[in-house]
Amino acid sequence: MRICLNLTRVISLLVLFLCFPLSSVYARSFSLPAENQSLLGEILYTSTENNDTPANIGQRYNIGLNAVIAANPGVTERAVLPGGTSIKVATQFLLPPLPRRGIVINLPEMRMYYYPPGSNEVMTFPIGIGRIGKTIPITNTAITRKVTNPIWIPPADIRKFNEEQGINLPKIMPAGPDNPLGPYAIYLRIPTYLIHSTIFPESIGRRASFGCIRMHEGDIKQFFPLVTPGTPVVIIDMPNKVAWNNNWLYLEAHEPLTEHSEADYASLNGIVSNIQGKLPRNHLTLIDWQLVAYLAEDPDGMPHQIGVRLN
Repeated sequence: MRICLNLTRVISLLVLFLCFPLSSVYARSFSLPAENQSLLGEILYTSTENNDTPANIGQRYNIGLNAVIAANPGVTERAVLPGGTSIKVATQFLLPPLPRRGIVINLPEMRMYYYPPGSNEVMTFPIGIGRIGKTIPITNTAITRKVTNPIWIPPADIRKFNEEQGINLPKIMPAGPDNPLGPYAIYLRIPTYLIHSTIFPESIGRRASFGCIRMHEGDIKQFFPLVTPGTPVVIIDMPNKVAWNNNWLYLEAHEPLTEHSEADYASLNGIVSNIQGKLPRNHLTLIDWQLVAYLAEDPDGMPHQIGVRLN
């Protein structure tokens, strides 16, 4: 049974490799905009292959499953799409409004931003995050160590969960194709929480882990040698980002974390407050409040022009 499962996974990965270029799962790297600018990338459009899936589309364009679903109303997680289906690809982002250093992880966005020291670039990766009730703490932390081919010691809650499913995990799982950490693990100052690769690429852009941050193996392979112990990591819960780009004001709204859905910052009032905090005192700004209300009700994870500076 175990051999068949492993063979199936090898065949699946081989098909993925043959169909899609390896660079498709690498991180997107952008030149940093000026300090008062935040917009990266552009929205793309594509047509599906025959029997395409949202997970495959996400892997091709380095976006999470959540981003594919949010940008394409009517497309569901398990959809099998006929060839020629038009898909909007959410490959445009607003930088989080934080110092441009180290690693910034925005949980509702399910995306990580990394600012390599000494460069004028930012790299961004889709991630998988903890399921409801298992979210990594919102905090400032740092990398403590890096390990290739890590062993895995399943925590008690994961052991219990698997036992309820009829699965008995070993106390120590060696490195290998069945180890859910994959070949790369990055440890943080927060005990038991890691940034690691995954043997379940379809979990990127989903709430699927027990708290750890999951990355595509191609992404973390590129990311792993760039970071060092001591690299700062800021973990934020920011479902709505508001920022200027030239004379245009943008709003990027994401579905809030379910356990925080009643929080004011995730509501229309919270978004309005965020927008008001960005308005310059000495300039007249025209805001499309109808669009703001629409995005608050139905966030699609993409930056939208919601205002313009008139003078």
